[in-house]
Amino acid sequence: MSSEAHELRLPHPVRRGDHSVMTTEARRADVLRVAGWILGVLGALLGVAALLLALPDGHAGVVSAVGVAGGSCVSVLCAIIIDHKPTNRAAWALLAGGWLLAADSLGYSWAVLHTQEGSSSPVVAATAFVVDTVAGESLPLFLLLFPDGRLPSKRWRPVLALYLTGWAATGAAAAMAVWPSGEPIIALYVGGHVEALPARLGAAETVTAATDLFGMLFLLVGIAAVAVRLRRARGTGRTQLLWAAWGLGVTVAIMIAATAASGTLKTVLAVLAPLPFYAAITVAMRRHQLFDVQRLIRRTVTYTAISAFLLGLYAMVAVGVGAIAGQVGAGSSVAVAAATLAVAAAFRPALRLVRAVVDQRFDRRTWLAVQALEAFTGRLRAGTAAPADLLAALRQAVDDPTARVAYVEDGQSIDLDGSPADLGDPQPGRLRRQVTAGGSPVAVVDLDARLAEEPRLVQAALAAAALPLENAALHARAAVRLADVRASRSRIVAAEDSQRRRIERDLHDGVQQRLVALALRLRIAEREVTTTSHRAATVLGEAVEELRATVDELRELTRGILPPVLTDEGLAVALRTAAARLPLPVTLDVTTERFPPTIEATCWYVAGEAMANAVKHADAATVRLSVHRTGDSVVLQVDDDGAGGAGVVSGGGLQGLSDRVAAVGGRFTLTSPSGAGTRLTVELPCAS
Repeated sequence: MSSEAHELRLPHPVRRGDHSVMTTEARRADVLRVAGWILGVLGALLGVAALLLALPDGHAGVVSAVGVAGGSCVSVLCAIIIDHKPTNRAAWALLAGGWLLAADSLGYSWAVLHTQEGSSSPVVAATAFVVDTVAGESLPLFLLLFPDGRLPSKRWRPVLALYLTGWAATGAAAAMAVWPSGEPIIALYVGGHVEALPARLGAAETVTAATDLFGMLFLLVGIAAVAVRLRRARGTGRTQLLWAAWGLGVTVAIMIAATAASGTLKTVLAVLAPLPFYAAITVAMRRHQLFDVQRLIRRTVTYTAISAFLLGLYAMVAVGVGAIAGQVGAGSSVAVAAATLAVAAAFRPALRLVRAVVDQRFDRRTWLAVQALEAFTGRLRAGTAAPADLLAALRQAVDDPTARVAYVEDGQSIDLDGSPADLGDPQPGRLRRQVTAGGSPVAVVDLDARLAEEPRLVQAALAAAALPLENAALHARAAVRLADVRASRSRIVAAEDSQRRRIERDLHDGVQQRLVALALRLRIAEREVTTTSHRAATVLGEAVEELRATVDELRELTRGILPPVLTDEGLAVALRTAAARLPLPVTLDVTTERFPPTIEATCWYVAGEAMANAVKHADAATVRLSVHRTGDSVVLQVDDDGAGGAGVVSGGGLQGLSDRVAAVGGRFTLTSPSGAGTRLTVELPCAS
């Protein structure tokens, strides 16, 4: 997380006792802002004054112009940064460097002016030499503290102490080398008017060489500190460091161009060289998200590399073809045409290759994320990965273990299994993005808010994940449809069971009772007519027997529908009653726990069909039946030692049982090897 986030976030709700502390901090910040603006404006004025003093001397004007660019501009930019981040030590370190550069230019211009007029200014000249020595070594301090004003880690504290000690020592050495001499020529040496000092001032040249070596060494240390931060940084911190790296690269490129130029162009380039770096670090420390710096870096490097490659290719082909053309007597236009054709043909492939290399090197997190998701897409197409693995792949690609995905179905959010997915309203600290396909929303991705600082990573990752997200959305929608079908089948089964119970109740309470009453009346009539008519008594007796047979058939029919004991006493009692009527021993291990009516009815039908098959078709000697809850499921198992060889046949009884089990979301398993008995296992969902 960036330093400014630490500065703005309160570790706990504000209490009354914190008011004075916050007020003190606010006042301190205001004082620092005012001081920053005062010092920034004064630094700018120092540089402008140096330039005005040096204008009569052309060479001195150039040196002072560089001082204005390197001192005055830095002072103003640091005031802008401090206004935004008054407690950032890196900004104050850079402001100190800007002040030293501006003061160096002013002292040099003053000393040169007095020297040319014939008056001596030894104190000013010596001061200019000392300030020049210290100013030239000020940049490493900023690099060590950039961008949040702190060292990369505690292990860098000895490095900072060594640098500060050496920095102070260079200033002291410079003062001891030039102050006793009191010679104004020192000012001309600082400004480059003379290349070497007299032998009596050799100590000053030695100090200059030593400080240059010291400055170069710690400049490399400062760059190493930035590189260490860049390897570890993410989000805002990484963006800030990339801005600084881009600005430094452009500045170095302009400085290299300045060494190869001459005349006015050399002067202009020397003045402009530091500006990209100072502008870049200002953007980095104040408005780091103003531009997409990674895109800027990639384009800069890409087009610089491609331009160099094409220029080299053009020159190589032109020289080679020109030599061949000279041998055969052809004109130079052939070489130009061949070189142009080669450049045109190589441009597209070279651009793609360079872009791939640059993306891999300078935007590695995005490149790795895209590669990981494209690899997952390949595995998905090959069938070695499942849509359910997408969330893990996406989390790994964007390095966010808290990422969540919800798929869209008719405006509602659903999980991969088709169940509702409530992401809720966007919360602070979270980032939400919608993925579309063909203009229609496919999924909503919820991420950690820190990824908002890496918009290219998020955009590229979601673009690479669009196909698997769409595929997973199709699976989620199919799961919704399947859940609707299962719910519909469950409702149908429940309705059928309810209808069966109603028919059983009507038969038991209606027709069956009336037939029993009629049989009783006929039996009474039979007794009364026995003495008067033997024939009538016989007919009445036969009618009573028919009524009894009819009542028995109705009872068997009602038992086949659903027995009343199942509803009244539960599954254990109902199965015990059914097993008692079988002509073979049945071992029961049935829980007494009650389950929803649909589950109990399904278990009853499956158990009844399995026991009937064991008696009628398997010639079994024994049957074992068990019913138990296992987690959120009820498991029914029926084993017999019969002939085996049973199978689920379309239209058969076992097929009907399988369909009924599937209708309530259960699993039906039949194992019946020939000659080795039969095992029927049913697992029914029954959440607590």
